[in-house]
Amino acid sequence: MKEIELKAHVTDRTSLIAKLNSLAVFCGKVTRDDTYWAFPSEERKMPSIRIRRECSENGSEKKQTTILTYKRKELRKTEGGVSSEVNEELETVLENPAPLEAFLKDSLCTLRLSKHKDVMDWTLSLDRFNLPQKSATLELCTVPPLGDFLEIEILCDTNESETESLCQKTLLQILDLFEIPHTDIENRYYSELLANKQ
Repeated sequence: MKEIELKAHVTDRTSLIAKLNSLAVFCGKVTRDDTYWAFPSEERKMPSIRIRRECSENGSEKKQTTILTYKRKELRKTEGGVSSEVNEELETVLENPAPLEAFLKDSLCTLRLSKHKDVMDWTLSLDRFNLPQKSATLELCTVPPLGDFLEIEILCDTNESETESLCQKTLLQILDLFEIPHTDIENRYYSELLANKQ
């Protein structure tokens, strides 16, 4: 599967939550603590793997999970010049990350980045956007010290090239639905934004 996604800065969190609650289905809250590991290199584009410790909360139900992820990332521009991410994500659940972290350290891998996210999660049916049977994940994320972002993600089969283009256009239509200007789209990865804060 491919993830077609974009993120935009959020300036009025309270107003956006009200709009999300009126148009989408709330799924719960998630806290994510990510560490990114890579072989030492001066190049920021050196591939890395992510170990995510995630705590999800839906009502009184809480669940903790650790996930290992490798992403093949690509930024693609729409006809209007707006960038969205097209990612192939390979992941597996880890029962215990300690052996892998020990191996990474012993293999001279370095901890490239740590990132914390507090997330409120919604789903939005895409029937109104001519994408029947598909839905978008909408995540209102607080990423210290960067602030608030709305992340919009649509999953697409790897062989659905025509659908992929439609999904990219739909991301912008969803921004319009929630009255977020396209000028608030953030084309840089969180890793770049956090590196600039260090």
